[in-house]
Amino acid sequence: MKRYILAMMTFATPAMAEVPPWVGIWTADPQWCQYADMIGGHDPAPIRITETEVTGLENSCAITDVRGNDQKQYWELTLSCSGEGEQYQDTALLMLDGEDTLWRWFGGGEPFKFMRCGG
Repeated sequence: MKRYILAMMTFATPAMAEVPPWVGIWTADPQWCQYADMIGGHDPAPIRITETEVTGLENSCAITDVRGNDQKQYWELTLSCSGEGEQYQDTALLMLDGEDTLWRWFGGGEPFKFMRCGG
């Protein structure tokens, strides 16, 4: 009986957490998607956002914290970055407009629009 209960608990529990909708390869120019396999080594290229890091041209950031709202309208990523020989802390405020448009606000002015590669 214990084995049956354990087996049922295993199947009732999700194997993996839901992947955040902001995970993907994003670009300001759809033509750059052709360089998606060269992120970090080709200019221009899109950026890659995973659950644990943000990688772009000549910089990469570990995501150290994620905060958002219950309606999944925005996310604030706390980042620990390195690029061009420098270490720095950053914050990324991400907002989705549908599944394939991501807006990133850099803290001043208008947010910057990215489109999902392969979307």
